[in-house]
This record gives sequence, C-alpha cells and structure tokens, in this order.
Amino acid sequence: MGRFSSNGNPFLIERPEGGFTYFRNVPPRLKSVLSGEVKLPWSGARRSIGGRGTIKIALGTRDLQLARKRWLDVHPQVEGHVEAATLRTMQTARPIAVRAVSGLSPSEIEHIANRYYRQILSGDDDEVLRRDQLADRTELVLEEHEGLATDRDAVIAARRIAHTRELDVLRRALQEPERFDFEGSSRIPTLAALRAEGHSDESARAIRQSFEDVLAESEIGEVLADNGVSLPRDHIDRARLSLAIARAGVRAHEDVLRRLDGAPVETPPPLPVLMPPVMDAGPSLRDAHKSWIDQQSPSAKTAEEYGVYVERFISACGDIPIRSITKKHVLAYRDALSLFPRNIPSDLRSASVTAIQEWTAKNNAKLLARSTINDKAIGSISAILAVALKHDHIQTNPCLGTKFLLKEGEVVERLPYSDDDLKALVRSPVLAKGKRYKAGGGEAQKWLPLIAMYTGARLEEIGQLRVIDVLFASKPGDVSFFDMETIDDTPGQETRRKTRSSRRCVPIHKKLIDRGFAGYVEAQRKAGSVRLFPELSPYRGKITHGFSKWWGRYARKSVKDSRKTFHSFRHRVTDQFRNQVRPADGILQAILGHDKTDTTSGYGSGFDLETLNEALQRLDYGPEI
Repeated sequence: MGRFSSNGNPFLIERPEGGFTYFRNVPPRLKSVLSGEVKLPWSGARRSIGGRGTIKIALGTRDLQLARKRWLDVHPQVEGHVEAATLRTMQTARPIAVRAVSGLSPSEIEHIANRYYRQILSGDDDEVLRRDQLADRTELVLEEHEGLATDRDAVIAARRIAHTRELDVLRRALQEPERFDFEGSSRIPTLAALRAEGHSDESARAIRQSFEDVLAESEIGEVLADNGVSLPRDHIDRARLSLAIARAGVRAHEDVLRRLDGAPVETPPPLPVLMPPVMDAGPSLRDAHKSWIDQQSPSAKTAEEYGVYVERFISACGDIPIRSITKKHVLAYRDALSLFPRNIPSDLRSASVTAIQEWTAKNNAKLLARSTINDKAIGSISAILAVALKHDHIQTNPCLGTKFLLKEGEVVERLPYSDDDLKALVRSPVLAKGKRYKAGGGEAQKWLPLIAMYTGARLEEIGQLRVIDVLFASKPGDVSFFDMETIDDTPGQETRRKTRSSRRCVPIHKKLIDRGFAGYVEAQRKAGSVRLFPELSPYRGKITHGFSKWWGRYARKSVKDSRKTFHSFRHRVTDQFRNQVRPADGILQAILGHDKTDTTSGYGSGFDLETLNEALQRLDYGPEI
C-alpha cells in the first residue's frame, strides 16, 4: 500500500525540526517524463515538479490541521501530474482491458487474497535483495527520521515502522472494510463542513466529488485490476473481497515483521492472475466517435471539433478501447490540456500533446481556460461515451465527476445587456442610420439583434431561419410566429436544434412588425430566397460563425464590457420576463427553449401559442429603446 504517513494523510511528513512537507517519491520510470507546476493558493507561489527522484513541497505551517488543508490543495495537483506521466509511459503498450464480471465465487476471492499475500512477501524479498530500490513506505520513514539508505540498521528500523503502519491500517480495515475500499473518505470534507464555510449545496457536492476523484485510490480496485477483473463499488462480492484482502494483508505484514525478528518465513510460489486481461476489448474511442456521429447527426463543425478532442485524448492516454478508459485516464487528459495554450498555432494543431505543451511553455503562452476544458474537452468525450453507454459498450461513463472545480473568477460569466447598453446599440449606425458592413451579412446585422431582443432566441436559431419558418397571422385572432421546431436535412436549408426542448414555436413581437419585419420577409419571399438571411456565409456547418465574430467587433464599440456578447440578449430577455412580465411557471422556459425543471412541466403538450403570445407581447423595454 505505502500511501499512509503517521498522521493519516499520504505523503504528509512532519519534519524533525518542525513544520510539514508534502514528500513523495517519483518512480524511476516516471522521472524523465514527469513535469508540471503546483500552485500554492496560500502564498500564490508555484512549484515546478519533475526531473528529480522526489517531490518535496513545504506547506509553510507547523499546525497539523492547517497542513491537512494545504495538503488538499497540493495533493490533487501532484496526483494529476503523476497520472499524466504514468499514462504517457503507457502510450506505446498494446491496449488491454479488465473484464467486468457479475460476481466472484468464494474460491476466486481466496485466490485473489492469496496472490495479495504473496505479493507483499515477494516485495519484501525484493527490498532485501535490491537495497538500491527501497519501497516507497521505507523511504518515507527514512525521510521522517533523517535516516540514510546506506545505513543498514536505519533501513531495517524504517522497514519495521513502515510494515507496522501498514498493519495498523489493515487491522482498522477489518472493522471497516468499506473504508479500506475507499481510503480517502475520511479526508474528504463533509457537506456540513463545507456549508459552514459558506459553500452552496451545489458547490459543496462539487468539491466533495473533486476530492473523491483524487483521494479515492481504491486498494481493492487495484487488486481487482491486477487480477484482470472489475466489480461495481457497491457489489457485495467486492465487500467480501475487501475483508479477505485485509485479512491477507494482516497475515503478510505480520509475517514480514517476524522475518525482521529472524523467523524463516517462506514466500509462496507465484499464482496466476484470476483472468488474464483481454487484448481486444471492443470499440476504440475513434469507433465510438463515428458511432456518435451516426446516432446524433451533428453539424460538420461539431463533428470535426469532437474529433480533435478524440485525437488529443488518444495522444495523452493512448489508443485504448473505451472499456479500458477509467476516470484516471480522463483526469490525466484533463490535466494534460491544462498546459495547452489558449490559441494553438495552425501548424501545431495536429501535433502531439507533449509537443503542444512544450511549445506553450517555451512561448509562455496564455493557458487554455479550465472552463473551456470542462465544457469542450471533457464535454465532447463525455458525450461520445454517453452514446457508447446507451448501447452497452461500456458500463459507466468515466467522465462523470472529472471536470475542474472552478473557482470564483474562472467561470466566464455572461452578463445581460443593460438599458444603457440597449440604448447604445439601437442608436448605433446599423440600427439607427441603416449603415451596412460587408462582414455583417446584409440585413442580418439589423434583424438578428432585434429578433434576439424580442424573443431571447439563440444566435444560430435565428440565423438558420428560412423564409417558410416565418408565419404571419392570416386573420384576426391568429398568432404570428417563428417555426423553430421543424428539422430539415435538405442541403442548403438545413435546420438543427441544440436540444430537444429547443424545438418550439416562438410568437413574433409586435415591435418587430412595427419596424418593418413583415415587409422584409415578403421581399425575401418574392426574391425566391430560401434562407431568411441569405447573405450569412456558413462556415463548417455553422451559419452565424462569421456574424458572431463581426458582432463582437461591432458591438464592443458601444458596449465595452467583454462579458457582454450576443448571448447577452438572451440573458436580458430572461431578466425582463422575471422582473416585468412575471409569467406563469414554464412559459419562459417554453419561449426560450430551456429544459423542463420538474416532473409536472413534462406532462401534457405544453402551452398554446395564444398563451405564449400574450406573455411575449408584454415584453417592453420602454420608449427609448
């Protein structure tokens, strides 16, 4: 095991002269590939790791409780770098996978426990025969007591202390086997403690999950994998195995201590693994990506973007079958991308992860935002694996719970346009003086912001409208509306929807009619135009790609705050409804195309157009806008 120090936290060492240090040995195979920085939140400093046989980070305190808190800041970062280095060393290996089994028989549990017992005694043999490669647990004790690896008596004393500690842990495990299977649980803050520190329920749960990802190094999970099998955490046979492993470990460490006292305890002969890992474990991530495209029919741009992240995952973790992908792979992939630049040069986009990281460090480039890694890098892999899960290619989605826990300031908050912003925009050259810019897509530069202001619709939803999607009332009492429900795959007039709930019909506000929208639509109809805004130029499957960039430049002249974008119209409509219209529950969701948030709202066929129209027409920004 070798993950416990005397105070219960792995790698947390109290120095003889006082004060605490995070001390960790680096396996020789990782020394040349381990690299990265560890941020120390309490001081703002950063520590580089890698290239040495140990990681030593002073925690700057003599207080154990404060040291444990700082350990929680340091350990997840170091763990991520170590996992990334470990996976880099595996990239050239043939892909293997453990087998998911439905249960373990008593004889199989006994077999695995006997292998565990034998491995501990065999490891002790290696330590005696190869004194230049002491076990991690022995080196940790030597560090604590400032002993030398060349001092035979000091090494024997360190081995005795190390095995005694392991023995104490295993004896506790006999009383709480479930804790043995989840060693980090005692060091994860409780929800109550996090709430007391001012965290919301959502934030507290996210924090606990982030710690689980790095602390829950399951001894039983490793033992199972070493025997070529896997079992769900809540399986009763896994609990039985935990108890058997704890008992085998107690016997083994007691026998090692007897050896140190001179007893001739023999190491049993080797035992085969329970089930050799299989070499062909189903589809690869590339296969899963192709299946996702077939099932979801994404735009060409989205499919290409997801493909880029698939290749980066493979570059970071190896081309392994999706059944072999674990949470640790995803965490390593996540942390590898945290060293990527915000903007990758075009000649490096197909380069390896390591090459891109090296370029980033050499050029001191601004790093990719962690929110982007969460939403795009992990989000794309998670979406692909979600389809694989649906088709029983995998049992769980390993991406769950792997996103960075974002701190205040890391989340790019989109703010709504204020009254002053809207006044500035409607008085700007395009809307007030009829000026048109080449990159603005013709009349789209006038109507897209106005439609967004009076519907709250997403930019791409508006941009992809066809002339036939705009239906005006033919007689009194009818409702004019945008058809944002129909999906069409016809080349040249494709319509796609972001989510199922985004398929909807949205009434046309009278302010748009007053500004001449009906006349514009009729002119497009007579001209034989398919698209309502034919001068928008599609790019990689997205109609408003160019317009979005143009609007960012144009609107920034009137609205300086970079947190305000075209999507700020949608935020403003949401606020306007809440504060002014105050519609019945669900009406705002229906107009905006948001997911239903409760069971009741999922019943029936939804609100009729008349009800939605009555609410929408009450949307009013005042006479100056």
